[in-house]
Amino acid sequence: MPTVATVRWTDRRAGGRADAPVAFDPADFQPGLATRLLVLQPTPFCNIRCDYCYLPDRDDKSRMAPAIARLAVRRLAEDGLLGDRLTVIWHAGEPLAMPLGFYDEAIAAIGEAAGAHCAVTHALQTNAMLIDDDWCRLFLRHGVRVGVSLDGPAFLHDAHRLSRRGHGTHARAMRGVERLRAHGIAFHAIAVVTAQALAHADAVADFFEALGATELGCNFDEAEGSHGESSVAGREDSHLAFLARLFERAVAGGGRLQVRERSQALRRLAGGMPPLRWRGIDYPDNAQVQPFAIVNVAWNGDFGSFSPELLGFTAPGHGSFTLGNLTQTGYLDSARGEPFERLWAAIRRGTEACRRTCRYFDFCGGGAPVNKLCENGDLASAETLYCRSMVQRPIELVLARAEAAAPGRLQRQA
Repeated sequence: MPTVATVRWTDRRAGGRADAPVAFDPADFQPGLATRLLVLQPTPFCNIRCDYCYLPDRDDKSRMAPAIARLAVRRLAEDGLLGDRLTVIWHAGEPLAMPLGFYDEAIAAIGEAAGAHCAVTHALQTNAMLIDDDWCRLFLRHGVRVGVSLDGPAFLHDAHRLSRRGHGTHARAMRGVERLRAHGIAFHAIAVVTAQALAHADAVADFFEALGATELGCNFDEAEGSHGESSVAGREDSHLAFLARLFERAVAGGGRLQVRERSQALRRLAGGMPPLRWRGIDYPDNAQVQPFAIVNVAWNGDFGSFSPELLGFTAPGHGSFTLGNLTQTGYLDSARGEPFERLWAAIRRGTEACRRTCRYFDFCGGGAPVNKLCENGDLASAETLYCRSMVQRPIELVLARAEAAAPGRLQRQA
């Protein structure tokens, strides 16, 4: 496997040690802080029971009020965190378990709060089982970007994505996909790769080539929340072989199969990650380790930042990762509190650990805090299975293919 260049990012200490206690100040960031992704939980409820799900409260049928959605954006504007673009993703439960009318009202409220200067894009990830013509018309009406959760052919999907009565959900999900196709709605797909799938890369590729999704994202069954152990752990060579075959199929397919991990690796290698400077220290810009670049809001207005999956989590030594409630405080006001200070200090230490020890730091910028917590038990730690699976292996595979192809290209040029 090819080697990866050592870290190039400079370590400029004019602002002091990155792990030293400092008061949070938005002015310390260049470019200035702005929220890019607003994750809104319309309901914690999910209508199916995936055996690898991390969500803690998926039986809870509580619902967000449109006023909370409006307030989530209004607080961004009040805090100067609202830039000229914002992506709102409806997530952390099954978003289509909400009434259709909720989205008409909430999307209008968000647009009013954002104002004309901010272009708002709405997206959601759904198990597709509830998609019908009415939902399709709503997606078209509001330009909603749709992601569908499908694990591939039925024998893989139905092994893990079960109804509340224990039955497979593949057939119903495919009926929802057919509605999307009938209305001409483009969609991407996310598959959760389990140990069972690792021997079936071609079956997965065949399925998604025929599906017509714009892109396939291959998550693995991460150890998070209520799902305490990944089936990929201890099978990393098999996971590498699975990804290698998918990447081969993507190249051979002439664009019929776009694999997110390959596309991301190509972008990272071609252009790197944009720079972020904090207190004189340069870092690759990773939104998961930057305060309020991602804002996560629960149905009741509780909010947090950093990794979206931290919403609703508790952990020994940290307690709740909720930083405040929108009805009581703004985002930046919460940064004056001890929960934020403790959380951000630990994430900074983890980012520094990555910077010191990881040769992939240029292409990642500090990893995913939720995976550090759930895999290593410590936000201040470094490498995780997530890092190896989602960042390192895709980069290695792209580099290996480039190195294998280079002699042929050089010979032709000669």
